[in-house]
Amino acid sequence: MWNNPFTEKASFSLDELGIITLIPPIKNRLACGDYGNGAMAEPSLIYSTVRLFWESEAHQLSAGTS
Repeated sequence: MWNNPFTEKASFSLDELGIITLIPPIKNRLACGDYGNGAMAEPSLIYSTVRLFWESEAHQLSAGTS
């Protein structure tokens, strides 16, 4: 799915517009037993991305912008 050109274009378009913060999948052994791109990113990367997002939002709110 992640290698599908339509998925790739849509995901990166949303990311460029700032609508989402894309945390791409990693290559690893998948639940189906295959090895490839599609595994969940490391929890530490997800945590730090979410933390940075909320810190940025809090900073913007305290500065009076949104």
